[in-house]
Amino acid sequence: MSRTVNVVSGLYDAVFRPASLVEARTVRERQGSVLNQLRQFRQLVVVYVVNLAAYAGPLTVAGFGRQNVPAMPPWFEGALAGLGTPETWELLYAFAQNSLFLLAATALTLVSVHVSMVLTFQSSGVLRSAYAVIYSTSAYLAGIFTVVWYLSTTPGVTAARTLVIDLQKTFIYAVIDWFGADLGLPGGRPGALEFGQLTPHGQSVLAVLAVLVAYYLYSLYLGARINHGASRIDGLLVVIAVALSPVVYIAASILTYTVSTVPAP
Repeated sequence: MSRTVNVVSGLYDAVFRPASLVEARTVRERQGSVLNQLRQFRQLVVVYVVNLAAYAGPLTVAGFGRQNVPAMPPWFEGALAGLGTPETWELLYAFAQNSLFLLAATALTLVSVHVSMVLTFQSSGVLRSAYAVIYSTSAYLAGIFTVVWYLSTTPGVTAARTLVIDLQKTFIYAVIDWFGADLGLPGGRPGALEFGQLTPHGQSVLAVLAVLVAYYLYSLYLGARINHGASRIDGLLVVIAVALSPVVYIAASILTYTVSTVPAP
């Protein structure tokens, strides 16, 4: 019963009270010893793992991520004492793949948020950053990824899916062009963005996606303000840092590719 109340309370906070969702209640007082901080961080990790499973589990059962699963390796059957069947391998592989996207995005968000707080001399500890990031990504970023999965697999939203893909391509090509790199994406550069072809269904899905993105960035702003006592400007810098963090990933990928393709002397 208490677990159901917590879920309902969390959903209510996510929609109506994002400040309560990201507030570091467990570290509101003096953080105490290193052991106490480690204990609190462990509790956050448990919360995140449960939320990660709640996100990736239904996606996996519904079939997401199970289209291009490699063949089961020989060691897998023996590792699970007879339970290592091809079906089990497919489920676990898809679950890990679905989890990895959210896990990587969470790590990138945490680095962006906390580095911003350190550089602006507003940091009150990584634990406070972790609290805001774990709850905001569990609620809003997981929702964003779920909507993107929905767009990628649902018939009748082709125009909305194409629009999201073209927006992503436009962003990536802007970084590629800024570096002057001779790189390209499958399918080439996007054409003009088409809004007139959107169906009412597609418009509704994109509206949900836009609301989730706004909630996600706003919750991180609130996390900086509440948990670190940051000013409005510093809170906005956190939002900018998170919004631009994909640039760092894309730039690193470009540099890695460039270095790897340089012929040896």
